[in-house]
Amino acid sequence: MKKFYLLFAALFAWTMVATAGIKNLYKQDFEGISTPAEAGWNSLNLAGGMSIQSTEFGQWFRFSLGTANNRNAVLNFNYGKDADQTIFTGQDVKEYTVKFQWGLVANPQSTGKPQDVQFSSEIALLNNSWVSANKNTGYNINNGQYCTLDSICLFSITQLKGAYSDTNPYWIDNTDNSSYAFDFVVCRDTANATITLTEGMWYDITVTVNTETKTTKWSIFDLEGTEIKSGESKLADNCDPYVKGLNVLLGRYLSVADIDEVKVQVPTEGDYANTPSISLTGVDMKKRYFDIYFEEGEILHVKKTEGTEDTAVESPYKYETETSGTLEVWTESGTATSEHVTYDVVAEVIPLPKAAIEIIKVSEGYGKSLKMTVDNSTVPTQPQITLTWEYSNGDKSNGEVASGAVYAAEAQGTLTVTTHAYGFGETTITYENNTDFAIDKTIDFQHTSEADLLAKGFAEIEELRADNMSGENNWTARSRMWFGIENGEFNEDGTAKYDTHVVWGPTTNTEAEGIRRFLLVPSKLTKEVATTIFAPAYTWYTGEADPAVADGSDVPAIKMNYGIGLINTGVKGDEQTAGISVGNANIGIDGLTDNDFYMVYLVADYGSTAEHPIFPAGTSYADAKAQYLAMNLGTAVSNANQQINGANAKDGQALVLKGTDIFGLYRIDTAITRIDIFKSKNPTGIETLPYNQIVSDHNAPIYNLNGVQVTTLKKGIYIKQGKKFVVK
Repeated sequence: MKKFYLLFAALFAWTMVATAGIKNLYKQDFEGISTPAEAGWNSLNLAGGMSIQSTEFGQWFRFSLGTANNRNAVLNFNYGKDADQTIFTGQDVKEYTVKFQWGLVANPQSTGKPQDVQFSSEIALLNNSWVSANKNTGYNINNGQYCTLDSICLFSITQLKGAYSDTNPYWIDNTDNSSYAFDFVVCRDTANATITLTEGMWYDITVTVNTETKTTKWSIFDLEGTEIKSGESKLADNCDPYVKGLNVLLGRYLSVADIDEVKVQVPTEGDYANTPSISLTGVDMKKRYFDIYFEEGEILHVKKTEGTEDTAVESPYKYETETSGTLEVWTESGTATSEHVTYDVVAEVIPLPKAAIEIIKVSEGYGKSLKMTVDNSTVPTQPQITLTWEYSNGDKSNGEVASGAVYAAEAQGTLTVTTHAYGFGETTITYENNTDFAIDKTIDFQHTSEADLLAKGFAEIEELRADNMSGENNWTARSRMWFGIENGEFNEDGTAKYDTHVVWGPTTNTEAEGIRRFLLVPSKLTKEVATTIFAPAYTWYTGEADPAVADGSDVPAIKMNYGIGLINTGVKGDEQTAGISVGNANIGIDGLTDNDFYMVYLVADYGSTAEHPIFPAGTSYADAKAQYLAMNLGTAVSNANQQINGANAKDGQALVLKGTDIFGLYRIDTAITRIDIFKSKNPTGIETLPYNQIVSDHNAPIYNLNGVQVTTLKKGIYIKQGKKFVVK
């Protein structure tokens, strides 16, 4: 991270001619930009995983996989140029060096249970910057493939698929993580170029490419300058030797990659001065701190906001000021002078953003869980922002709390939240908890009767008992539906011991039953059925499929695991024999507004969100089982992993959504057990909405108070489905 710079000799170890300088054909240090797209980054399937990070060390690019499957991001070196131009256009380049800093951030799961995390990451230099969009090459490495096509890959550092193996001691004793191998191979040369790296460490990579011999020489250093590995490689004969982009591939589950200081450099026979860069590294009320970066061997000129000038020969040059004005910098190298770079300094106190207050759980009356978050992504240097809060009943925070803190309001009142960060102005916001909620309707999927399912068009299919039934074995093999009965014994701490009883499970469990399954095939899932079968919930309305298609070839079937809940099969068509082709099936509630809420109870993540009650000693198995099946299996304990609008609704926690939101039901291993719909006790029958926000029914017409149907909503009162609402 802008801490270590290789010597000129190391950068150009193959250069035979006497040189006078280094020319940056391309440089991206991510300073002075606010979005990855500004720098030329593109991710076809995970744009939301890209971000620009900022600390006192400056800015850099981060790619975070989250809970997605394998994804990649590509940095296009030709970004902003005409389609027929590259960074090499007009240059006679026989040899060049690519330099970048890269590291994989420590994965929070790897230290405890690395076997649960699939690492398959890679950093690669490509001669086709649009490979993520599958253009020009016909070869797509966007979703999990390593860059194995020799015709496009100039250099790669690839995590070995064998990093977890039968010989890894962790797999054997399940107690020791010390032998976990963070192993990579350079340019796929497993015989000569395997390396072990460290999570959370940055590495400095240099790759020198000879365009005539199509050979490369590469070195990997840590940021202290210690060489990890170096070697030579030969490009394929059909490989264009001119680099056009950098591709970062991440495996699955929480992997994070950082990239900084990307340069493509050539030696020059004459003098050359490169353009410096300015990085805002600190804010202290009106005071500003800057680091100014420039290349080794050049002289930096600084014209300060105070009107004085200075020079420097060591990068970075540190500058601080409390004076507003224009900061201007440029470099000299021999007879050459670089472009001048300016930065408008506004030496005023920067107010922090206001906290956002989100309802993440509701109950009847005024009870709400209020989540307080603040986003630092647009704040210079991205400081750590903390919160203090106070409720009108006298409750208050005992010191500052982190973003994401939750206050459980039990009665009507006002929540006041103030944001804090050293060197920035505090900001306060208030939230009025004055809406009295009641449950308007409950849709109970778990306890839908067999007769009701058959009446709705479902047909019973094979019972699920097999441990190996493709795509569904987690429902049984994991034995995730269970309860306990106290056996009269006690632990040393005085807590009661209990015997575990599996309700639905594998054939090896003598008590466990098979799961009865009912299927509604897509050909029966017409638009009318989809909107009325569990009204007011509507099913399988995605932007990618039309439920009116008669043969159901574009939507997945609906399945009910009897006594558990509603499931998205993920398989299109009536036969249900093809592989999973639908990741999420979208669900919403008709007739609600942004002032309404609905809570979705889920069983997911191998049962971690299922209720597991413990019954007192003496309870018979039959009675315990009856009570267990009568309760709500799904939980509503948290909203920490909530994702909406078609995103993955897996991994566990109950969802609390605004009335107009939709959510994506993940395939196969997630079931909805129940939906509770909450509406405010509004005696006038009129709900208020933000301007131009309509109620959630996607088909019903809208009328003004004169009974005339309208499509464009101005401020006023309208009627939809017999319900008044206000646009303001």
